[in-house]
Amino acid sequence: MAKYLFELASSVEVSEWICDSDGDAISQAVSRLEREGYDADEIVEADDWTADGQNDDGEQCYRLLLWACEDDAANDNGAKSIAQVSRVG
Repeated sequence: MAKYLFELASSVEVSEWICDSDGDAISQAVSRLEREGYDADEIVEADDWTADGQNDDGEQCYRLLLWACEDDAANDNGAKSIAQVSRVG
């Protein structure tokens, strides 16, 4: 089990989840975005987790970006992303 953080781009709210795997965390994120009005079938996730600095304990953090659709995700550096899921280690 690992701790994940979910951040919706349009909000300052951060949700913390404990999940069994990255896949479980991504599924929770997609479900949350669906409740926000996004079409779950259209949501696109980044190909890989990317390094996102270190936390206060010096542990490496990673993030996975999510977009509302393929058009927004195409060649985007994250500016058009609608959310991100973060994890430590």
